[in-house]
Amino acid sequence: MDAKEIGALADTIVAGRLSKKPMDIIAATAGLSEADAYKVQFAVHDKLAAGGDPLAGWKVALTLPTQYEPLKLSGPVFAGLFKSGLRTSGAVFDPGYPIKPGVEPELVARMGKDAGPGTTYTADTIKDHVANLYCGMELVDNRYADVTKMSGPARISDDVLQAACVIGTEIKDWKKLDFPNLKGRSLLDGAEIGKGLGSAVMGGAMISLAWLANKLISHGKHLKAGDVILTGSVHPPAFLGGKGVARTEFEGLGGTEITIK
Repeated sequence: MDAKEIGALADTIVAGRLSKKPMDIIAATAGLSEADAYKVQFAVHDKLAAGGDPLAGWKVALTLPTQYEPLKLSGPVFAGLFKSGLRTSGAVFDPGYPIKPGVEPELVARMGKDAGPGTTYTADTIKDHVANLYCGMELVDNRYADVTKMSGPARISDDVLQAACVIGTEIKDWKKLDFPNLKGRSLLDGAEIGKGLGSAVMGGAMISLAWLANKLISHGKHLKAGDVILTGSVHPPAFLGGKGVARTEFEGLGGTEITIK
């Protein structure tokens, strides 16, 4: 794709997202490569920022082969988080948005200092760049006319269903956590709708965070102090059947709640 084509597709995606109505971008993204998908995603970020909604961080997604292989992707993916989507536990979402909400339990990292180029980050070395770690929730939105026809690159171009990052309980002494064996789950009005282990996140949240740091550098970007990072979900999106109180939690650590009206 040339710059004009990338900009035109980014305009289409931004307009669709701002409309808060189901999007049909299947034809517009047909044949999109994984490499071009990230170029479109970055153009979307720039256009949203120009409209007053700057990038606030990043998310790691599709961390398991069973998630990315059916979409013909080379591996896990990343996408942006935006200032408008940063919320704290107790947030209320009014009717109509998200269009078709789903929740995922994720650990949320707030970066304390840049993770710039010049080194390859590991699960151990990336810890020194993290200021705080929280129990969190990713709120995703199936905002498409038919998500089953959305290719992997198409999902990358539109930030992989990202709607909000909800920050919950801060975790003390988080460097001592047994990340692979953390137990997370999602509930709607007290009924469990999904669960999984921390090992689903590329083996553990610090592994996925280091992967993100290295991947961003390969794209000419890097993690910055203050960035908020969704490190990946312990289970696939649990889409909500209706309104109610949704909660994600990690056993023994805390949780995050939202209300969908």
